[in-house]
Amino acid sequence: MIKKIEPKSEKGKKLKFTDFAHINIVVDDIDTGIQYYRELLEAVPIQIFRNFKNTGFAKAAGFLEDAEDISLSIAFLEIPGTKLTLELMQYLEPATVNAQHIEDVNNINGVRHVALEINNIEEAFEYIKSLPDIKLINPSDSYRPYKIDDITPEQVRFFDTEKENNLDAKREVCETIGNTYYFYFLDKYGVQWEFEQGHAY
Repeated sequence: MIKKIEPKSEKGKKLKFTDFAHINIVVDDIDTGIQYYRELLEAVPIQIFRNFKNTGFAKAAGFLEDAEDISLSIAFLEIPGTKLTLELMQYLEPATVNAQHIEDVNNINGVRHVALEINNIEEAFEYIKSLPDIKLINPSDSYRPYKIDDITPEQVRFFDTEKENNLDAKREVCETIGNTYYFYFLDKYGVQWEFEQGHAY
C-alpha cells in the first residue's frame, strides 16, 4: 500500500515561502558585469533598468534619508538549466565601492544578498525582527517592508527584441514590480537576506 503524502500545513508557520527569488551581486559597472556572467556562467540577460530611481525601492533597501536621490542600474540574468536568477546592481548614488574580501573557503564570508519570495511579509518582518543575532539593514524604528513605487514602461528594457517591442510585456513587468514589498536583514554569519512579496520571475 502506498501512503499518499499530503502537503505540510501552513498553519502556525511564521515564514510562508513560495519560491527562491534571486541572488544579488553588486558590480562596479553594469555592462561589464553582464558580459562577465555571460561568459562565466553562460547567463542570459533578460531585462535591465538603467539609472533607476524609486523612493519606495530605496527605503526598502534601508535608505530612509534622501531616498529620492538614490539611483542605480539593475539587470536580471537567468542561468540556463537552472532556476537561478542573478540580480546585478551598480549603485550610482551612492556610488558602488570596491571592497572585495577574498577569503579562504573555510572562513565565514557572506554574499551580498539572497532573496526569497514570501506571501506574509508583514508577519515575517515582525518575526525576524524579534529574533536574536539578526540585524535589520537599517536599525531605525521607521524601517519596515516598503512597496516599490509605480514604474512606467519606458523604464523597462528587455534584451529580447520581440519583448522589447511588446508594450503589454513591459506593462506586465511594471504591474508586478509596482506591487512588490521587500526588506533586508543580515544573519549572524554575515549573510544578507531579502524577503520579497509580489514579484514574479
